[in-house]
Amino acid sequence: MKKCIYILLAFCFCNFSALKSQSIGEWRVYMSYHNATKTVPANDLVYVLSDGSLYSYNIDDTSVQTYDKTNYLSDVAIADMAYIKNCHTLLLVYENSNIDLLINDEETFNITDFMNKTMQEDKTLNNIYVHNEYAYLSTNFGIVVVNANKKEITNTYNFGFPVRHCTIAGNTIYAATDNGIYEGNMTDNLLDQNNWHFFNEMTFSHIIYFDNHLIGIGSDAIYLYNNDTRQFENFYKGNYLYCSTNENKLMIGDSFKLVVYENSIDQMNVRYFSDNTINYMTCENNMYWSSNGASGLNGYKLNDNGQLEKVISSIIPNSPRRNLDSYLIYTDKLLIAGGGIWFDRYNNPGTIMQLTDSGEWEYFDENVASKTGFAYKDINYIAQDPSNPNHIFASAAGEGVYEFNDKQFVKLYNIDNSPLEGVAPITNKYVYTRIAGLKYDKDGNLWILNSRATNASIKILKPDNTWTQLSHEEFLDKETLRNLIFDQRGWAWIVSARVETGIFCLNTNNTLENTNDDETAFWQTFVTQNGEVIDPDYIYCAVEDLDGAIWIGTSSGPLVINNPTNIFESNSCTKIIVPRNDGSNLGDYLLEHEIVKDICIDGANRKWIGTETNGIYLISEDGMETIHHFTTENSPLISNNILSIAINPNSGEVYIGTDKGLVAYRSDATSGVTQFNDDIVQAYPNPVPSYYNGTIAITGLMRNSNVKIVDISGKLIYSGTSTGGQFTWDGRNANGNRVPSGIYLVLATDESGKEGVATKIAIVN
Repeated sequence: MKKCIYILLAFCFCNFSALKSQSIGEWRVYMSYHNATKTVPANDLVYVLSDGSLYSYNIDDTSVQTYDKTNYLSDVAIADMAYIKNCHTLLLVYENSNIDLLINDEETFNITDFMNKTMQEDKTLNNIYVHNEYAYLSTNFGIVVVNANKKEITNTYNFGFPVRHCTIAGNTIYAATDNGIYEGNMTDNLLDQNNWHFFNEMTFSHIIYFDNHLIGIGSDAIYLYNNDTRQFENFYKGNYLYCSTNENKLMIGDSFKLVVYENSIDQMNVRYFSDNTINYMTCENNMYWSSNGASGLNGYKLNDNGQLEKVISSIIPNSPRRNLDSYLIYTDKLLIAGGGIWFDRYNNPGTIMQLTDSGEWEYFDENVASKTGFAYKDINYIAQDPSNPNHIFASAAGEGVYEFNDKQFVKLYNIDNSPLEGVAPITNKYVYTRIAGLKYDKDGNLWILNSRATNASIKILKPDNTWTQLSHEEFLDKETLRNLIFDQRGWAWIVSARVETGIFCLNTNNTLENTNDDETAFWQTFVTQNGEVIDPDYIYCAVEDLDGAIWIGTSSGPLVINNPTNIFESNSCTKIIVPRNDGSNLGDYLLEHEIVKDICIDGANRKWIGTETNGIYLISEDGMETIHHFTTENSPLISNNILSIAINPNSGEVYIGTDKGLVAYRSDATSGVTQFNDDIVQAYPNPVPSYYNGTIAITGLMRNSNVKIVDISGKLIYSGTSTGGQFTWDGRNANGNRVPSGIYLVLATDESGKEGVATKIAIVN
């Protein structure tokens, strides 16, 4: 039997390499690492803080590791970090005041006390100072002391006003505050504010004790404290941003200059940088490590001329350009737009990114402003040309529509060279051309939603590069038009998101140029099955499910139009009532109190519903069952504010764009095929190794296939129905025991039992 199994190995590995990585139920976090702001060496590792996220560079083997909620970290959005050598611990403080201790780069201890403490004072972190096993967190109200050895907060000194930095000299702690410098004897009870004494009126961003001298960094110079005059004296001019102390070196720097004091303040060297902007620099083992913004981590060594020479350049993990994920779309790859518009534009930098199926992040040309003469920002929707996947159009919240080919900018369509309209009566219509929706129809026409247009709200660019417009009076001059979809009949559905909130439906009767036979409806209110009138404050999205129903995401939960063919005559809808099943015969409206930002349909016709404050729900096909409810508290989800959702129909991976970045969840549903084909039915993993205890997935099936798993003798081991085009099996028999080593046959038929397909799974124990 084992010989047969091994004969199958080559077939299995070849046939299923496309499903090589992510298991069902597994999460991935895609944080950006393209703005390095701080660098901390720790023996053979260099930790880098970038875009509020963490990665490390291994000096010995040059490997790069990222850290996130699936991998050591407890939270997202790191405000600052420091390495506590005495404890081999990296201290991480998050923007929400959560604290992680990453010990020996292999275990994490989470301290939530500071985050959970209810207080009126502002907890914003300004700086971290390390002394022995203690970390002193300077905040906008005082100092918080963390003992890394005991893994606890030991003291909190409340000044009642911001502390910018602190340092320790002997038994004295000095605090640089907005009200001057205060000192406290550490043998006294410093919890008592009366034991802190005013020391000096100078205000500094940093204060350091080095070479038996107290040094302050002001807005215009480095200041040295004179013990005789009891005053800080201007020591070296400049506007400095950071300081660090390592290996008896004090380093004080700005974006292009580094002042280094070697062992004493009498040994000073000034070094200049012209190739990169320096955000922070530190040193260990005579290797200088800098965080250089978009240039990532860089390493320098002193050359024979005493100058810092770059020897390691631009270490940046493969990652999104920015944590901006306002709009996601999956075609043959994941495409992301990073901008948006609601009451006003977001003013996010122009961002279009794509994630290929090989896992590589690619970025579209951002050198656009120099080519157009207009700011490049707030890209909010993307449409991929069905005849050329490398040809895309992207809409902006103010400048018009951009055309790209092979990720390179081609053209900007605005009020000068197209029918696009700017907002009247604003004079500068070039930056008030409100576009927030693009979609190709089945004939290859690009539909463009032009908000606040007075002539025509729908502009259409045809395949021959000519334009046409659709002007329907009930749809003119709407504030925010978005989320254009075409249903199975080819009808257009458009969301008017706010002010004159509603749903617009248009049937052109396949005569695009002739509007006389158009059917239109614009409904601002909806009547439920119980006769209740629903008047949503906001509508965020509309999507068609696999049965042709239209699901609408509103500020009052989801609405469903089950019979959209009646839309031109009726505004009837359904609010799904979920039974309480408590014997009361009562029910509740599905997610009635949730603000639904986006809805996406998976291969099993289930609904992934993203909310503004409560994470993401997976709802059954009929809406009656909540299969999953993921939040930041019970999953690696990085924010409960969901902006956009997209699904890879082939793998079932659900991409979730949040206000803090992108995550993905591998679900158990893929899109079903229309006809069985032996070449596309796949199982993963295959062979199943002895150490594997996860789910085995069989993909390439028709929707709702009937599946049986039998052993080589034909004995039934397991059976069920596929979820969309995917069936899952835990590798166990009906008694819950792992099946023995062997070859197992997967036999699948369609719902009617007329068509069938088979494949094999090898299990090795």
